[in-house]
Amino acid sequence: MKHKHSFQERYQSYLYNHLWLKFTVDYGTAFLASVISAAIFAFGIVCFMNPTLTGGQTTLELVSGGSSGLAQVIASLLRVCGVDIEPGNTLFFSIAYLVVNAPLIVLAFKGIGVRFATFTVINVLFVFLFSNIFKGQFFQEIATIVNNHGGFLSRALFAGMCTGLSSAIAYKFETSAGGFDIVSYYVSLRKSTTAGKYSVIINAIIIAAFYLMYGFSGAEFDGYSTWGIAVACVFFSIVYLFTVMLVVDAINIRNKKVQIEINTTNSDLPSMLLARIPHGLTVVKAKGGYSGQDRLLIYVVVSSLEMKSAIKLIKEVDPSSFVTVKSLVQVYGRFFSQKIR
Repeated sequence: MKHKHSFQERYQSYLYNHLWLKFTVDYGTAFLASVISAAIFAFGIVCFMNPTLTGGQTTLELVSGGSSGLAQVIASLLRVCGVDIEPGNTLFFSIAYLVVNAPLIVLAFKGIGVRFATFTVINVLFVFLFSNIFKGQFFQEIATIVNNHGGFLSRALFAGMCTGLSSAIAYKFETSAGGFDIVSYYVSLRKSTTAGKYSVIINAIIIAAFYLMYGFSGAEFDGYSTWGIAVACVFFSIVYLFTVMLVVDAINIRNKKVQIEINTTNSDLPSMLLARIPHGLTVVKAKGGYSGQDRLLIYVVVSSLEMKSAIKLIKEVDPSSFVTVKSLVQVYGRFFSQKIR
């Protein structure tokens, strides 16, 4: 029976036969993803993390962690030293954000890949642009409604969703939202595990540093003590961090691994898998408990991105095969990972 190619297969085949178009589509979608990622992150900063409210209302900052959080730490340190920087000063935040990102982008170029680093630069520059554009009445109204009717908890949740979605979109197209996402991505590639937990560790250190400085600054808000505000805000920041982690790891599946176990009678299936999947496999001879028929058990570990194509191939070669898939926490050894460009 002749195999009927899906639209996606025909589309991929067409792109491989027109490399200039493949290059244009690849870089065009990565550019668009970087712009969308930057816009979502800047929206989260302007409306939830460091909002400007209507009517001159004042509110507490929510520390974002990462390079943006480090920029907030720098601003807080300068305030402690006597420099007058308003909490809603997006221009100072944007400049500090660019400065903090500079050495991390060098790491991206040297340790990850040129394409990855190039679109990370684009993402960072658009965050700078959008955080200074999103300053009108519309954004102030959103910030005021969420702050006045949802409170600090709603701000923490929405900010975490924006930051996590921003990072996850960038990861999906093999780039990053800049900052310490670069570090967590670099480490996750070297350790072949998910990136969310590394972001949380880095962010926790930055958040602790910010609120320690806030505690020692002696500043008050609505009559509450400085240390009371600092400790309470830490709990809201924890909510923010976990929201970021959950969103990132739910969408970014590149570094997640699964084990596929195949029960088959087709002796050609192992060689077919080796020809199409860039991973080794283990074959064990077995016997059916009910039928007594000789069978093969094939074990192969693939990334979550490769799972769908692997199962599709298995079913094409042996439709009667029995397949189970198990999620893995970690993989040790020589597991091939596609190099980031």
